[in-house]
Amino acid sequence: ATSRQDTIRNSLDEPTAPLLEQQQDIEHAKMQTFELILWRVLRGNLYLKYVEIDEPITDPETDEVLEKNVFIIFAHGKELLNKIMKISESLGATLYPVNDNPELRDNKLTKITLQIADLNTVLQNTKNTRRTELQKIFENLNIWMTIVKKEKAIYHTMNLFNYDASRKCLIAEGWCPSNDFDKINLALKTATEQSGSTVPSILNELRTTKEPPTFIRVNKFTVGFQDIVDAYGVAKYREVNPGLFTIITFPFLFAVMFGDFGHGMLVTAAALYLVIREKKLDGNITDE
Repeated sequence: ATSRQDTIRNSLDEPTAPLLEQQQDIEHAKMQTFELILWRVLRGNLYLKYVEIDEPITDPETDEVLEKNVFIIFAHGKELLNKIMKISESLGATLYPVNDNPELRDNKLTKITLQIADLNTVLQNTKNTRRTELQKIFENLNIWMTIVKKEKAIYHTMNLFNYDASRKCLIAEGWCPSNDFDKINLALKTATEQSGSTVPSILNELRTTKEPPTFIRVNKFTVGFQDIVDAYGVAKYREVNPGLFTIITFPFLFAVMFGDFGHGMLVTAAALYLVIREKKLDGNITDE
């Protein structure tokens, strides 16, 4: 093998020798097919040497990551070389020109090695800079998301307002419980003061013949039973609210479904635990 390589090298260094070479790379999956086609077309009149590239290569056109092999082919005559080039192109191989002069090859190799080192340094610095920027963004991302959600909710509500072009103000109409009218007025005044606005918000009560929506005031005890009733349907305005009766009937219906004494004890123990730890659990929910 050593004698054969020396013969090839001597033939390359000799300008009058008819031995020509071709350097290319090709996808790893196509290498065996490529080798078989060359061997049959050229009838064995070639010397092929290939190695697998350690790192995958990204195709600049498709951004696809490919496993590739780099190879060099020695053959006699330009006619065979042209056949090799056509077969290589048909299988998607990439041609790389290499100078016949060993000294120029070494100089080019050194130059390319330095360029690769410089590019790797630039890429690493870019990655570090990007990582630093992303880390800063990540630290503020939750805050930004909260601000965006608040702004979105505010503008969504403002879109329900009517704009009075003559007075340059926003007018909104809505329903509120009669007992909470003063609380809403106070909340508007507080919001005006905190925002530093010089124009106060005005709240007026309008008379209407329209039927108001259903509003059922609940507390932390009755809200669970009321949710069960609302899951089946909301009572109409001034209609009797069945949620009051559900507070009494639901435990009995639950007992019919789960008439197991042991299960009832477990449910009672869990409920007792939640009642005892109510304030602490409520504080955790508020913090979140």
